[in-house]
Formats: sequence, structure tokens, C-alpha cells
Amino acid sequence: MRKAIDWHAQYFIPELLFFQNGCVFTGSVNNDGEKEFRYKLSPAQEAEEGADSDPPRRVILVEVWYGPFCYEKSTIEDRHSFPMDENGRQEAINWLAAKYEEMIPG
Repeated sequence: MRKAIDWHAQYFIPELLFFQNGCVFTGSVNNDGEKEFRYKLSPAQEAEEGADSDPPRRVILVEVWYGPFCYEKSTIEDRHSFPMDENGRQEAINWLAAKYEEMIPG
């Protein structure tokens, strides 16, 4: 059975400043009898489409995979980037919560 997670609980996912300072956050949820759900949120740079001369914009990159292995030894199931602002952080958390619901059966 899938654990109920409050993804928006204070300090469950670091605040925006954590990512703005270049820090990477990883976590996992272990559900009895199910695959371990693992995730990584990290700052990244992304070139905007059609903007060859513009500097890349900073984003929060969210990646998800099944455990038990670390990021480097795993197949990433999905990834998505979000703007490096508070709205983007909230969108990233919502996307992460949706992926958890999708990847781990209820």
C-alpha cells in the first residue's frame, strides 16, 4: 500500500534558496512490497528555444526513478524542469507528487 505523503509539508522539500545556492536534494519513499520511489531535485541551466544568444535560464530539474540503487546506477524514469522561482518550486513539488501517485500503485 502506498504511503500518504504531504509533499508540501514545511521542510519536506528544501526552500527555494537551497536550490538557488546550487545545492542538490535527493530523497526516497519506501513502500512495503513495492518498488522504492526515488527522486532528485537539482539546479540546472536550460537554453530557451530559439534564443541562441541569450544566457541559459536557471531551472529546478526534477528526476524520478525506482530504487534500490543510487542515481548514477539507475534508469531515470522521467524528468522535468521548472523555473527557478517559488512558483516553479511549487510546480516541481506538484509534479513530484503526481509522479509518486503514478509510479507507485495505491
